[in-house]
Amino acid sequence: MEEILEKKGKKKKSILWLIILLLLILLGIGAGMFYQYIQNSQKDRLARDELALGGMLPGKSQQEITELLNAKVEEGMVDIGMSAEPIFEYNGKKGRLGIENIAANHYSFQVTIKLDETDEKIYESGIIDPGYYIEYAELEQTLQAGDYPATATFTTYSLDETEDKIAEIKVKLKLHVMDGKFYQ
Repeated sequence: MEEILEKKGKKKKSILWLIILLLLILLGIGAGMFYQYIQNSQKDRLARDELALGGMLPGKSQQEITELLNAKVEEGMVDIGMSAEPIFEYNGKKGRLGIENIAANHYSFQVTIKLDETDEKIYESGIIDPGYYIEYAELEQTLQAGDYPATATFTTYSLDETEDKIAEIKVKLKLHVMDGKFYQ
């Protein structure tokens, strides 16, 4: 009887060692496949040229360097346009904002106007691409006749498909709300 138990114990140990050996083999195969995947994904990347040097190519005149730098600065600039003192008819229903994104801009933008006193949003445009403008608009809430200090925030976005937010530009305004209709 002891012999049978001893044989079963040896058989169990042999099976256990066989399972461990198979697991190690599978682990080795998996590690090899992962290594191959990493190698292939690195081959797909563009390699930096080892001969490339940092900076500007020697031999450029000061004028050429200045022109290049000015072009880069100009590319990052945004020319915004909007009436500094827009006038709205009674209740603020219709007014001339005169928002313009000139065609030469390299960014789209969105305009949000908030009252300075209460920080309430009273207007928000959609995205305005270069070469487009909004002449007349309605406010999101009713305002009584009077003058209202406000801030317009121009949020710029890239023109590519990502439409990444680039920057915000704040401009102080004075909204005039008339006590009657002035547009026909």
